[in-house]
Amino acid sequence: MSFGLTYSNLPRGFAYISSDAYPDLFVLVTRGLREALGFWRCAYDATAEDGSLIYRAPERVTTPWDQKNGVPPSQIRIFQDGDAVYLLRLRAKLLYVARWNGENAFEEIAVNELQGIDYPIASFDCIRRNKRDLELAILCHDGQSYRPETFKGDRQSYYDGAGIYRGALHGSGLFRMTIDAGTWRQISDVEQVGRDMNLVIGASEVACVRSEDGSYDGYLFTNRLGSMKFIPYRKGSASEGLAPCHVMQDEKRVRVHTAYSSRLIPFSADRAGRRDLIIGGESAMYRYRFLGQTSTGAPIYSDPEPILQRNAPLYGGSLTVPNVVDWDGDGALDIVAGNSEGRLLFFKNRGTNLEPDFDRSKELWAGGRPILLRPGYHVVQGPFEASWGYLCPTVCDWNGDGLLDVVVSGSRAKFEVMLNRGTREKPELDAPVALSVDNLELYGTWRVRPAIAKIGDRNVIVIMDSDNALHLYRQVDDFHVEDAGKLRLTDGSPISGHNDAQEPLGQMGRGKLRFVDWNGDGKLDLLIGSIKRSSYPSPERGLPYTRFKKKQVGMQVLLLLNVGTNERMVFKEPVQFQIDGKDFPLGAHSNAPEPCLLGDTSNGPNLLVGCESGKYFFFEHDRITTVGIDD
Repeated sequence: MSFGLTYSNLPRGFAYISSDAYPDLFVLVTRGLREALGFWRCAYDATAEDGSLIYRAPERVTTPWDQKNGVPPSQIRIFQDGDAVYLLRLRAKLLYVARWNGENAFEEIAVNELQGIDYPIASFDCIRRNKRDLELAILCHDGQSYRPETFKGDRQSYYDGAGIYRGALHGSGLFRMTIDAGTWRQISDVEQVGRDMNLVIGASEVACVRSEDGSYDGYLFTNRLGSMKFIPYRKGSASEGLAPCHVMQDEKRVRVHTAYSSRLIPFSADRAGRRDLIIGGESAMYRYRFLGQTSTGAPIYSDPEPILQRNAPLYGGSLTVPNVVDWDGDGALDIVAGNSEGRLLFFKNRGTNLEPDFDRSKELWAGGRPILLRPGYHVVQGPFEASWGYLCPTVCDWNGDGLLDVVVSGSRAKFEVMLNRGTREKPELDAPVALSVDNLELYGTWRVRPAIAKIGDRNVIVIMDSDNALHLYRQVDDFHVEDAGKLRLTDGSPISGHNDAQEPLGQMGRGKLRFVDWNGDGKLDLLIGSIKRSSYPSPERGLPYTRFKKKQVGMQVLLLLNVGTNERMVFKEPVQFQIDGKDFPLGAHSNAPEPCLLGDTSNGPNLLVGCESGKYFFFEHDRITTVGIDD
């Protein structure tokens, strides 16, 4: 399956250790579950028939600078010089150097002062220029503050009344210096590469790229949104005054990376140069092959090819939101899942419902093109999140024609339907159309997977509304719904999902909702997947936040039992799922529950949970226990 340790995978370099055909990869994980945090080496294993690279399971690597949680600082880079493998750490005034000891550890050999770096460092890379000299290429931010001025509990938008972002979309510049290869000391002044501090907004990473014969040589850099640009290397002049050119797909089309963050390293095969790329970030890791240059000298790179891992868990992309349905009409339940990239993936079940066997994912299309739903410039937490779609799908028969449609929401906080115009065996989705209430787009908080069920002769849909409360709407036709009011507890109070700690705007919404008859009484209950700081049913007292404050951290899946009827739902206070009476944490950002009929269902529906790491966890019904707010 596609390689992904957690929801943010940061490649830090490559080195020929296990093989001379392809190098091992070094990956840094700074976020996610505790067991995933750290610095990892992934040894090359094999090449698949389609050319995809397959790596072994990651092995933990220690560095001299590891913190208490086992994670080194993020500004590190692997540099191989002949057979010697080094790990470099860069700060504004210091360069640290450690050497590989052959036992999955680096040992420090030098610490030297640096001068002339006047801006915050975004990224750096190292390349040998001659027998004596190494070069450090350093990508810097211009120092402006991205976030606008705000205060605790501020509910104002980050955009002004004209819709313009109030913070700064900071620019960036590229610099270089020469380092003595023997002593690791700085032996030149810092030079600026390129014309100014506006090379790219929101700089992410830089890689020194070069072909084996040196005909392609320069600095390739990315930004958080996937922009890829290049400045050629010029000896002596530091490429002063040169504007960057875009990386291209061909002579006419610009190449951009597929996902947020775009954490970049150079890459090679057979020790031949360093002209290919590996890019990670909030996604799988991908390889881009260097194909040549345009007539004007811009580099051309291939489509991204996912890096694979031998015997890896199923991987659906960061913050995956699964549906278990028979998508292709063959009788076996498949997985259809959204992710933070804004894509919709299909995992075909090659086995049976009792013993499923899922294939690698394929992208689903709508309106004749791959599904990729993203917010653009206007998004809750600011424009640097424009590459986060946070696709939250609900697969259902929305228009009653017997075919599976898809209703989605995500970072755009709008609810859209993609109707299936194909067949049961070969679905073909229309382009998304927004649902409306009173001829206004159905609106609510962001990153919510709606709960949908057919009650009587029409569907109902539950979202999180402008009060961040669970709100029911009834379907009128394919694209219109009508307001049926907030869902309520037995005491008549509404059910909201935010806490009373005056969190930033982005903490609203994020509920992953799903109807299911969990206890077999014929009534539709409600499952809610939440973030760790959510508080259902009220800000003052709720799950999982009340337990989280007591350091009781568990699976962020809640059950609300329906003690009314399906036509007039009334819910008991939520309880939180545990496994065999114990908490089972799956990550802070997203737990997306999907009740399913996979495996042995003699005790009731089982549970599949999609997590921030892109992985799926399966739980049998009779092992799931619950804990209340005050337990």
